[in-house]
Amino acid sequence: MSDDPVSPQAEALSPRDREKRVRRQVLEPDTLQALLPLRAQAVARTGAKSESRAREQQFASVSPAYAQAVAAPDQFAENIKVIALDSLTWSVPLLAPNDPEAVARYLKHQDFPYRAIAQTREAGIGGAMIDIGANIGRMSISRLVLGDATLAYCIEPDPLNYACLVRNIRDNGLAGLAFPDRLAIGAHNGTVRLERAKSPGGHRVLGEGMTTGRETVDVPIATLDSWVDRIGIDLDTVRFVKLDVQGGEVDVLSGAPRVLACRHIAWQIEVDFERLDKRGLALEDLFARLRQHFTHFVDLNRLATGSRLRPVTALAEALAYVLQPGAGGTDVLFFTLS
Repeated sequence: MSDDPVSPQAEALSPRDREKRVRRQVLEPDTLQALLPLRAQAVARTGAKSESRAREQQFASVSPAYAQAVAAPDQFAENIKVIALDSLTWSVPLLAPNDPEAVARYLKHQDFPYRAIAQTREAGIGGAMIDIGANIGRMSISRLVLGDATLAYCIEPDPLNYACLVRNIRDNGLAGLAFPDRLAIGAHNGTVRLERAKSPGGHRVLGEGMTTGRETVDVPIATLDSWVDRIGIDLDTVRFVKLDVQGGEVDVLSGAPRVLACRHIAWQIEVDFERLDKRGLALEDLFARLRQHFTHFVDLNRLATGSRLRPVTALAEALAYVLQPGAGGTDVLFFTLS
């Protein structure tokens, strides 16, 4: 699918005016940030309704991790800093709470991903969402408050991140609208080792044969399909899945054939060659699976060039830049067009 042809009138515009015309077609992240405080008040009122409380109680009955977190809200309190973030009460995990420089550095980077939310709205807005690798809820909570999601099912394996995630949901009146469970998602059901990184956003599940000199913690793991069944999620209500699992994307997709068969669901997936390579995988191992289940994609990298909307047959060409040393990864929106 190609871009719309440029009209003769547009061709006659100066480069600066053409840029302004393009910008008028793009949602402004600053607008979302300005809307969030007002939307937060309204969503909290919805969370206080009896049907929301009933949904929370039902979720606690199928998530022992959530029931335990609610019963012990002060667990890990010495490693949690509470701040105000765009009007929300926000709990932040501190891996080195006695290191002022580390604390200041991490707090400086607390924000909501407004740009990514704006970029994914054409395919990912509405209905329920599933956030795999939810961390402390930056993506799912902001999407829920802004109205991009009606319900958010959040999955986070790290105990400290999870404690903050539960706090951020409950402290902002979102219990019964956001449902956090503590586990990893992969290709099998059982228990795995989670490697804890220096940053709360860098924890990763260790694959078979992987070793580490860092701290690890055992966490439960399940396939996405089996977890959806246990929680009782109606997939017809789901519109969006966010997947950020530090190189474990292939395993997650392997355990999700039923969810992937729902062609109405869009997925935002991190693509990072270096993290895949550490698991002995190539980009093609990931791309081959994505081609099976989606027809189109949008690279969310703000520096990406070429057509914004592309068929999945162009994945290797469009994302070849991530193979360059030090290039890092990118988030990509995948979806199916009839």
